Amino acid sequence: MLQLPTLVTPPLFGDDTLLKSIDWLEGFPWKQENVVKKEDDKYEISIHVKDYAPEEISVKTADGFIVVEAKHEEKQDDYGYIARQFMRRFQVPEGCRIEEVHSRLTADGLLIISVPRVPIVKKDTLIPVKHEVTSKSKL
Repeated sequence: MLQLPTLVTPPLFGDDTLLKSIDWLEGFPWKQENVVKKEDDKYEISIHVKDYAPEEISVKTADGFIVVEAKHEEKQDDYGYIARQFMRRFQVPEGCRIEEVHSRLTADGLLIISVPRVPIVKKDTLIPVKHEVTSKSKL
């Protein structure tokens, strides 16, 4: 009896190497976007700064903005020398207490900046109408 060889269908995306490379790319900085949360009680910014030491990062307020700067001078890595620097400004929304801003750096390199927010209460307000009476003067 003649037996035909079984056909093996190749995976849809090629081999596992391609799939592994896609997983590998997920960890790159361009996939680690900044996150800004505007909640009722706070305004919160999260920024990935794992390439910087805590002393290389500064957070300040200026003219209604939160300004984040990070910089390190040229240093050697596995491939040669590299220097990095960035600056981001975030406009603080209305109702935030910018004088109470605080920041913290997590162990995995996430900078979290939080500003308390006064809840804006929208209620109906009755505005009185003043009626002006003019008197006619007699000549």
